[in-house]
Amino acid sequence: MNLERIQQALQEERLQGWLFYDFRRSNSIAHRILELPREQMFTRRWFYWVPAQGEPIALVSAVEPHVLRSLPGEQRIFRSWQELHAQLRDLFQPGWRIAMEYSPHNAIPYLSLVDAGTIELVRSYGVEIVSSADLAQHFVARLTPQQIASHREAGRRLIAAKDRLLEELTSDLQAGRTLNEYSVQQRFLALMRAQGLLVEEPPLIAVNGNAGNPHYAPTAEHHSPIRQGDLLLIDFWARLPEPEAIYADYTWMAFVGRQDDIPSRQREVFALVCQARDAGLDFIRQRLATTQPLQAYEVDDVVRTVIARAGYGEAFVHRSGHSITTAEHGEGAHLDNLETHDERRLLPGTCCSLEPGIYLPDFGVRSEINLLIHEREVEVTGVPMQYEIVPLL
Repeated sequence: MNLERIQQALQEERLQGWLFYDFRRSNSIAHRILELPREQMFTRRWFYWVPAQGEPIALVSAVEPHVLRSLPGEQRIFRSWQELHAQLRDLFQPGWRIAMEYSPHNAIPYLSLVDAGTIELVRSYGVEIVSSADLAQHFVARLTPQQIASHREAGRRLIAAKDRLLEELTSDLQAGRTLNEYSVQQRFLALMRAQGLLVEEPPLIAVNGNAGNPHYAPTAEHHSPIRQGDLLLIDFWARLPEPEAIYADYTWMAFVGRQDDIPSRQREVFALVCQARDAGLDFIRQRLATTQPLQAYEVDDVVRTVIARAGYGEAFVHRSGHSITTAEHGEGAHLDNLETHDERRLLPGTCCSLEPGIYLPDFGVRSEINLLIHEREVEVTGVPMQYEIVPLL
């Protein structure tokens, strides 16, 4: 736990403090920021108060007085709920503004980790509770230079594996070999691992109508053949095997046939997806060039508007992008004003995907790139970006 960084962030946000709360590991953000031992047992409520200035205070149960001993500051032990309430009351002054893992109206459910009753209890002491959404990003989503380098390298290796896969598929199809979604998935999995990547889940390989399901995944028992004239969606992600390495995550589209054989509607829909992707990217670039804060939901609005105006709004069924950290779907800001209303800022030093898609009954398309957010610019990884469906013959 970096107390100095937390207190500096609190001062920048003009908050009196950050109240961490947990019951039976219900608050994953608190555990991660406070760097609590994963092997330790947590069966009782605890609070950890970090003021913007001064010494932290831990409130722990007499049953488990040891649980926060690794943290700096004073420890206070409670036995009864009455003692807990009295000790909590002593932490604050009426009118203070404090952060907790809470999201107004559950707008960002990934942040709603403190139950409503506990929020009511703390509010009863006359304090204003604000969401720790942006505060938490400083500690769970901002990447070190080494992590940024790991993301770039993972992206380079993933794209190399993808290029190799498309070359092999072209050779197989020209030779008349039979293919199916599952066999291609397993081959791609082997190619990614041959690049030295850690692949915890196999890639998504989907043809035609299956690609109209954003999270369709073939299995050994349930998969479709890949034949001449099929449209193929390939979604793949992995990271380097080192601890704290950052994922890369991309989606590409291919067609089993010649360039001239790709149906015009598939070309048009994919071009629209690329147009929406680029509109979101341009908006991020323009906003970062100013001093105005960039909120994640705004990017989703820009991307979604392009697709909706073309008449495909109902077919764009997911958010425009997600946070990327040591998890494929990280704990930072998501480009989302559909599934959730994500008002978190896109902070320098964070990474996210940008991946609009259109999903129809007979086919689906998606284009996915990754973005590293810098102080005044955005970096696209996994380049070059795809602008045309790749022919495999």
